[in-house]
Amino acid sequence: MKKKLLIMMLLLIALCACSTNELENVETVKASYWIGNEEFPGEVVFDEYQEVGVFINATTNAKELDDQKFIKTPPLLTYELIGEGSNNKSFHLWITEDEEGFIQSLVPQDSQTYRLEEDTVKDLTNILKKQENTSLLTNIEFED
Repeated sequence: MKKKLLIMMLLLIALCACSTNELENVETVKASYWIGNEEFPGEVVFDEYQEVGVFINATTNAKELDDQKFIKTPPLLTYELIGEGSNNKSFHLWITEDEEGFIQSLVPQDSQTYRLEEDTVKDLTNILKKQENTSLLTNIEFED
């Protein structure tokens, strides 16, 4: 019995040691802005350490909505977290003038909707204000 317990504990320690945070290796964020119902051609690359950190923070600290609803309003932008040796993850981002923010995960993940923290929304807004022709959304409409 003790031998089985010891083997299980060693296996658990090995599994924990091997698991890594997938977002640790993110080096850049590629974003495509939306104008109306269409994605604007061309990409913006965020590769400064602080900017990448804001996007990672937004993604990891977002709270999944209990009542999952699809957002009908076209997003402000679509962003992809890109890192060496990791699975890239993509999200739609919505930020309103009233400092409300949401993301939805895209393929290869299940599409889930998350609410962004207030501080994260402010940080993202500061980054987006540096971009040309970027304006926040007036409101966000959810599916019934």
